[in-house]
Amino acid sequence: MGEGTNSNNTQIKPRGWDALEIKLKSRGLSIAEVQEARKSFYEGIEVLSKMFLVCYDAEKKSLV
Repeated sequence: MGEGTNSNNTQIKPRGWDALEIKLKSRGLSIAEVQEARKSFYEGIEVLSKMFLVCYDAEKKSLV
């Protein structure tokens, strides 16, 4: 079975960082630029997850 397919032979589109990396490489970014973008991407995900947890905890406390 090839990469990007499942047992039903349907194409699975990359998501998240994988999709972004493909686009960046297709636009000719250097390896260093892609690595910097990856670092920034995951730092952003970390910030968003912390923001979600803060908001979720605040909402949960207000319901009690």
